[in-house]
Amino acid sequence: MPQRFIKPAQAGLVVRRPENGKPLPEEGASVEWSAHWQRRLDDGSVIEAAAPKAATEQPKPVAATEPAPVKKEGTK
Repeated sequence: MPQRFIKPAQAGLVVRRPENGKPLPEEGASVEWSAHWQRRLDDGSVIEAAAPKAATEQPKPVAATEPAPVKKEGTK
């Protein structure tokens, strides 16, 4: 089944997951789409939302500054 990112339609609204009864987080979650979630979408309990950027996504590299001088062994 396809995945969709959804969140409760209103702050404070508790929408439970059918597989374990735990509430859907207010910030949303990616769920396996099913008839349950389609009914919640149809009744206005949840809305589709844009998924946040993945934490594993690498930030753009920052321009390097002048490198620190390297000490050679035996020098002070």
